[in-house]
Amino acid sequence: MQDKIILRRQRKRANDNMYRIRVSGEAYEAVENLAERTNMSMTEVATKLLVFAMEHVEVEGEEG
Repeated sequence: MQDKIILRRQRKRANDNMYRIRVSGEAYEAVENLAERTNMSMTEVATKLLVFAMEHVEVEGEEG
């Protein structure tokens, strides 16, 4: 199982608006920091992190 996600630095940040979700200030700042470090948009960073998390999450007590 992959235990980390690698974000590659982009040449320039995109500025696009998509769906919105509410996150804690701490989570927002973490995504913002990664976006600045990689020149990716916050949308790109948040999407990559969420997709990775959804592919690696396990729900205890769930049938199936």
